[in-house]
This record gives sequence, C-alpha cells and structure tokens, in this order.
Amino acid sequence: MSFGFGFGLQYSRLSGGGGFEGFLNQFPGAILGLSLDKLDKNYTGSAIKVRRSSDNAELDIGFVDGILDTASLLDFVGSGNGFVSVIYDQVGSNNMTQTTANLQGQIVSNGSVILKGGKPCIIRSASKDGGYISTYAPNDGATVKGVFYVGDNENKTSIILGSAIGSDDFSLVAERNSINSQISESVIVSNTKLNGISTTFSSRGDAFTKTNLHFLIYQEIDFDFGDNTLGLGYNKDNPEDYGMFTFQELVIFENTDDATAKQNNINARYNNIY
Repeated sequence: MSFGFGFGLQYSRLSGGGGFEGFLNQFPGAILGLSLDKLDKNYTGSAIKVRRSSDNAELDIGFVDGILDTASLLDFVGSGNGFVSVIYDQVGSNNMTQTTANLQGQIVSNGSVILKGGKPCIIRSASKDGGYISTYAPNDGATVKGVFYVGDNENKTSIILGSAIGSDDFSLVAERNSINSQISESVIVSNTKLNGISTTFSSRGDAFTKTNLHFLIYQEIDFDFGDNTLGLGYNKDNPEDYGMFTFQELVIFENTDDATAKQNNINARYNNIY
C-alpha cells in the first residue's frame, strides 16, 4: 500500500461548455453510486464523512472539480489518521455506514492520503471484520443488475457485497489457499469480468490471487438477499474475519446496457487498471 498526496491524470471529461461531466451524466440510471470521484455533475452532497484520530471529531468531505477534496480532508485530519464513517450514495440515500470506530476503513495515515493507482482509497480497518452496511435492498430477485466495483483485497481474506445478517448472503469471497469453489450464494452471477476480461473464479483461493491487485470487477447479478441490506464486507453480526475489499468505487445499475463503455470509462478514470 502506497501513501502520499497526489493524483494521476485528471480523468474528468469536459462538456462542450467546459464544465465537469461525471460518469452518471454519460451513463444515467444507476440505483446506487458510491465513489471517491464525483459521479454526477448535479450532485451537491459530500463523498464521505471522516473521523479524525486526534479527537474523534467528524466532518463531511466533498469534491473539487469532480475529485475528492483532499485539501479539506488533510486540513481537517492534520498529522494524524482519518477514518471513514459514511460513504455517501450519490444517487439516492442508501449510504454505506459504519458507526463502530475500530471497524471503519482508513483514508488518511499520519497526515497523508492513502492512494491506490494514484487516487484516494479507503482501506479496511486493522480489524479483519471491518466493513460498511447500506440501506439498499437487493433482494427482489427480479432484475439482473450491472455491478461495477474498484478496489483490491490488500492481501487479506475479503468479501465484496455481503448482507447484514444473512450467513449465506454474499457475492464474492477471496481467501488465501482456499479450495472451496463456492464463490456466490443467494445471488445468481451470469457474467463476471475482471479488469475487462471475462473470468470464472474456480475457488476462493483463485479469487484471492486474482483480486490481490488494483482491479475493476464487473458482474451481472440477480440478488436474493434475505435481509434487504447490502454491505461492503460480510455479515456484521457474525463477520468471521471476512472484511471489505479496499474501496474506491461501487456503482450498481438495474440493467447491463453499455457495459463495455462503462468499464472503459471507469478504467480510464482509475489510470488504466487494465
């Protein structure tokens, strides 16, 4: 994991009038949009709520020119550490939250923004159980949804898209040296691409190896979670050391339109993951 302050190429596509245009202005219709990038030029809310280690005070951090306002972030956190209590939904109100301090992901370390691929990221807490829970309810089982996630497993057993209490409700597990081929339960995954290439995970160990780097994963998922919640990380009541993947972006659509174009857009914004 690299630490520092700075960015790669400015990713924002400019509209004809010279203003910022976000991913969801080009590809509208998402039902959940969580990102450290601004996804919609019309969004007026914040990206995250951050807690600083010095006194546990919290502050909402927004965007400047479509990217996370790291100047305000560092001014607030100072020379200490910064942890994320809320990742705001830029589409609706289904925010990802974590109120337990030792389970909150970290975005600032000793006064420096934590980066992945030159862009800010949220790494899992020191606790193996760290993660977030949203009020998004993915249990209708009616529509295949386009799910785009950017992150990696940071060499830790990790889970992407779990539920609050359902022991069988999860999407993808990465676990070192696991021969268990049971990757998904309570979901139907009809298509998965890792870094733009179609892939099938033969085991959790295979998933661990393939996601132990900066990745963009796209899945077409039919959810059937029993408790109407979606989480980063696994089962907050009984997490069993299955914490979250490193987080940069999660966007879910209720369709799979323009999937390739969406992947290419995200890839370019995150400095060419593939």
